[in-house]
Amino acid sequence: MKKDTVKIEKNKINTKDLIENLLVIFLILCPIFDIVSFVFRNTFNTSMSPSTILRPLIPLIVFIDIFIKSKHKLKIFIITVIYGIYALVHLLLFNTVNTGFSYSNVVHEMQYVMNYTFTIIILFIYICTFKDKDKGKLQKGVISAVSIYIASILLSLITNTSSSTYIEEGTGIKGWFESGNSISAVLVLSLFVLLSNGNKNYKKIIIGEIIILGIFLCLLIGTRVGLLGFIIALVSFVFAEIVGKVIKNSKINKKIIIGAISAIVVVLIIVTLVGSNTIERRKHLKDIESNIVDKTTNQEAHITGSLMEIKEKIDNGQIEDTYMNEAQKKSLLELYDIANKLEITNNDQRMQQLIYNALLVKNQANPLLIIFGNGYMNQYRELVLEMDIPAFLFNFGILGFLLYFGPFLAIFVYGIYFGIRKIKKIDAEYIMYTLGIGMAFAISVFSGYVFFNMSTVTFIAVICALLVNKIFTIKNRIND
Repeated sequence: MKKDTVKIEKNKINTKDLIENLLVIFLILCPIFDIVSFVFRNTFNTSMSPSTILRPLIPLIVFIDIFIKSKHKLKIFIITVIYGIYALVHLLLFNTVNTGFSYSNVVHEMQYVMNYTFTIIILFIYICTFKDKDKGKLQKGVISAVSIYIASILLSLITNTSSSTYIEEGTGIKGWFESGNSISAVLVLSLFVLLSNGNKNYKKIIIGEIIILGIFLCLLIGTRVGLLGFIIALVSFVFAEIVGKVIKNSKINKKIIIGAISAIVVVLIIVTLVGSNTIERRKHLKDIESNIVDKTTNQEAHITGSLMEIKEKIDNGQIEDTYMNEAQKKSLLELYDIANKLEITNNDQRMQQLIYNALLVKNQANPLLIIFGNGYMNQYRELVLEMDIPAFLFNFGILGFLLYFGPFLAIFVYGIYFGIRKIKKIDAEYIMYTLGIGMAFAISVFSGYVFFNMSTVTFIAVICALLVNKIFTIKNRIND
């Protein structure tokens, strides 16, 4: 009997190890999925790729395994049903306000709903699996994934096959990846894990990765997320190290602080003297601002050229109700007035998107749309809200905001609350993970397409899991 019991226990341990390993493998595969997706789509000119089919497999397998073994099957089932009902109602409402002005149809909208639902599954499985396990596996997984990202970027430069970050003017280098902002976000978030890793066995590898990432993010890729994100990550590290040591009444490691500050100074000097694709991109946008003229005032326009054309057609009564409803027309006209008043630059599409979508919710004044959302793809192509967090609220409604963004926000808020409450127990690593989640939120607001990108969400979920792991470790020490 004892031998049988031992065998059963071994099998349980092996199964748990298998699930942990699968999730680490899924993390490491993120850059490969991204590369396959980019190459396949650009070669065959299709929105589908093998990554679309293969990427969900591991998370779904893990989710099913957790559900089967869970003591809270009913709760998980009820929550799953809630997400399903929300999705159905949201898509039905999407069709009621879909017009010719809308960027796409219900099928495309369903893709976004599925993607955002999938982000919650990823968050759930990483936290459930690693909340009270050795965090070393996840940290190694991040190091390995970053190594693949770096290797692929270097290879694309060597073979001269790298894609441009901004195709229209050929600015920036982003390797074999679809979006410059997305790859910037992934690599910036990875820094919060790399910088907080105190394992001496990987010290040289981590320093090497950070240096290469610094060169790529600050000089080559051309995004503000890359340049500012790298600097903010280093500043966050300095802050976390100082505060962490003060909390513990420990001696501050001056070499680490001086090294990080020196790195920041070097980045600023190189960017100033040598230049950066990010600065070149900003100069280009500044130069083309005057290309769009408002015929009403004969001065520089404060909305995009396409929106100016539509605005003029509305003024002339040339827009049919089947193409734009009254709420959409009123919102665009109000956007025009506000943009002129605030003197928004015509290429600042994110600000125009934010203002328009806020106005649209106000002008629709529909309780159902406020609760379930008016549809992400129901906006004009230039007015589709890139900023994730405002999009959750305006396009997916209050309920969508709570379902898709709420779990991430809850972890962040609880992390701050627990950290303050147990301030004597936390350290620099805890602070870095908390700041890392905050950085993810900041990127999603100022840049966008963070929570829609599966690789970015996976890294956010990993940081959340590492923070939860730290919380459980502190609680266990207190109980002991």
